[in-house]
Amino acid sequence: MLSAPYYPQPGQYQQQYAPPPQPPPGMNPMQPPPQGYAPPPTDWQGQGYPSQPVQPMGAGQYAPCPGCQRPDPEKMNFTWWGGMIGPRMLSHVKCRWCGMQYNGKTGQSNTTGIIIYSVVIFVIAILIGLGVFLSKS
Repeated sequence: MLSAPYYPQPGQYQQQYAPPPQPPPGMNPMQPPPQGYAPPPTDWQGQGYPSQPVQPMGAGQYAPCPGCQRPDPEKMNFTWWGGMIGPRMLSHVKCRWCGMQYNGKTGQSNTTGIIIYSVVIFVIAILIGLGVFLSKS
């Protein structure tokens, strides 16, 4: 237990603080003062830069997503069915929002193009393999 000398007497070690400042006349003390900067004038374009045109929906390089209508899909650089060449040949893109994959030029499914591409690549691979096999005989 602590003895009495360790406890200060009331008011002995306490600092005396000034009362908080009062808000200026006309301000509501319950609302915080406005912060930040005032908005720029309506005719301001910013340090001489030309104004940037606003692009409408779907005005990007590719067609908007047929599933969610988002305008900015991601270009596919590699897929399991086409490697690096297939997606470039078919303009294959993927929606950044819903993940749907489709033809970026038409906005349609690439399923038919993928099947045709895969069959052609398979036939070419068989012909090359057959040519290598027959050349060794």
